[in-house]
Amino acid sequence: MKRWLTLLALLAFSAPASALVTDISERRIEIRYSFNGADLILFGAVGSTVLGSDTSGIDIVVVVRGPEAPTKLRRKDRVAGIWVNHASLTLPSAPGYYAVAANRHLADIATPDLFTASGIGFSNLRLAYKGGPGKAEMAPDFMSALKRLRAEDGLLREELDAVKIIGEGLFRTNVRLPANAPVGQYQVDAFVFQDGQLQARNRIDMTVDKEGFERAVYSFAHEWPFFYGLTAVLIALMAGWVAALVGRR
Repeated sequence: MKRWLTLLALLAFSAPASALVTDISERRIEIRYSFNGADLILFGAVGSTVLGSDTSGIDIVVVVRGPEAPTKLRRKDRVAGIWVNHASLTLPSAPGYYAVAANRHLADIATPDLFTASGIGFSNLRLAYKGGPGKAEMAPDFMSALKRLRAEDGLLREELDAVKIIGEGLFRTNVRLPANAPVGQYQVDAFVFQDGQLQARNRIDMTVDKEGFERAVYSFAHEWPFFYGLTAVLIALMAGWVAALVGRR
């Protein structure tokens, strides 16, 4: 870790003012049978010149997002005294995981309009939906439901993690991925604000994927769903037959 910070410091003092350098401890996460989540370290430096630059009053916001996947939401309504699925909304693409970390509360860093323009904050995401694009046209209760479901599954972390500004423009934060983190491509964005204005932004791509036996089963299930289902039924029948034989003895 000290080596990384030293390298970032050298990069910072050789980069133009307002430049931003970031990196993450692992860019590929392998999910195996023993996977119970991962704690990643994101670190970076706000650039300066050899003559120095004013890095006072800076704020750092880190957003981890991904992977994108179609999502369908249903709203239950009471009809004739019975709760049934009534209205529904289909999102062609919505993040399966979303986390925001900052060195202080977002409300103290910049205005809501700036966060909306940058897509910072789950409620500020402009998610397209079937029937028309735009967050403004989406029913608020559907967005609230999606936010609640993601939070219940541990896939939404807003301001639960803190960014620590070490000094001389250096910063770091921990990124927590739960055991049920979806596989796919992730984007890790770092934003630098100063006096309420966005000054720099940098993105790192990260991959979460299954490996070993888990990868083979995952590929089999998605590429050959019929045969996967048939195999699952045969295994269940075989397990039942073996259990019956053992029970007779």
